[in-house]
Amino acid sequence: MGGYHSAKILLKSIDYHDIMINYGIHHDVVSTLLKNELSELIALEPDCIIICCNSLHKYYDMIKVELNTSIPVMHAVELVAKHLNSIDQRSELLLATKFTMEDGFFAETLQQHNISVTLPDQGERERMDQIHAELMQNTVTQKSRDYFASLIKKYQSSGVVIWGCTEYPLVVDSTNSVLPIVNPICLQVSAAVNYALSI
Repeated sequence: MGGYHSAKILLKSIDYHDIMINYGIHHDVVSTLLKNELSELIALEPDCIIICCNSLHKYYDMIKVELNTSIPVMHAVELVAKHLNSIDQRSELLLATKFTMEDGFFAETLQQHNISVTLPDQGERERMDQIHAELMQNTVTQKSRDYFASLIKKYQSSGVVIWGCTEYPLVVDSTNSVLPIVNPICLQVSAAVNYALSI
């Protein structure tokens, strides 16, 4: 837009501890927490909403009807599906938290859009979970970077790699991935910017 323009942003930060300890165990607790937080945000009448956590999109899908709002949400998984279809990419490697990979909500949405999803095996998911725990404590090591580089190389026939975890860009980027990276955060931001400029 030129000049000195910047976006007006309402940021609502949630205590992640309350979410993390209930993932995959107490779905009702997480969905209720998200519903309450989003309801407060919706009351402030933003133009659109971004949920800055991939896993929380599972719970958004569970409560979106109850929210009863016309305010658009830049849905990470739907945006990934739309992007992959736009570039005619029908297969991908999904790297995410153990919960996201094993719960299936991310992969199932992509499969509904005729996109084939490859997941690492059980042992690899366990190792990724250990690295994720380190990242949550701000521990970023070369060993972790090397592990992801080798993992992606093993599955390079997948075509692209999807970041189903918002922490993984701390250890993987274009310098150590043999596959092109699709980052849902970037897709969400682009969608929000495009929407904001269109209204």
